[in-house]
Amino acid sequence: MGVRVMPILTNQKGTTLIELVISIVILAIAVVGVLSALGTIGGRSADPMIREQSIAIAKAYLEEISSSQFASVGSCPAVPGAGGRANFSHVCHYNGLSDASAVNQNGMGVGLTNYAVLVSVSNSSGLGGLAASEVLRIDVMVTGPTNEIFTLSGYRTNY
Repeated sequence: MGVRVMPILTNQKGTTLIELVISIVILAIAVVGVLSALGTIGGRSADPMIREQSIAIAKAYLEEISSSQFASVGSCPAVPGAGGRANFSHVCHYNGLSDASAVNQNGMGVGLTNYAVLVSVSNSSGLGGLAASEVLRIDVMVTGPTNEIFTLSGYRTNY
């Protein structure tokens, strides 16, 4: 019986430990990048809803104020009218109104305690050829839970 000689393989099959470690590191970096991008997107996904809610609150206040009677700013008190919004008879009564949370016209909470509202009423410099004394600018500023301030402005004319 003779001895059989096995041929020596020069072509290597498989991977080395170094190649495996490098592949794992590259894959880990890619996974971390994707997950951090998804985390950022997920964390900011509520911002549009907060923005829309702030705008809706400002619109509601602006609509309420704009539907009130006109009064010249000269007769506007420095502080809001007494008795609450239900008793406000003209636009200038809303000047300086500050609600720590959004409430309806009767002062009842509407479940939006993280939204503060501030109203400013002032004369506007002639709008469309009208005298400044005939135009009031109404600014409603809403501060949301993210402390971002949204301002909605409107005009009330003496018509």
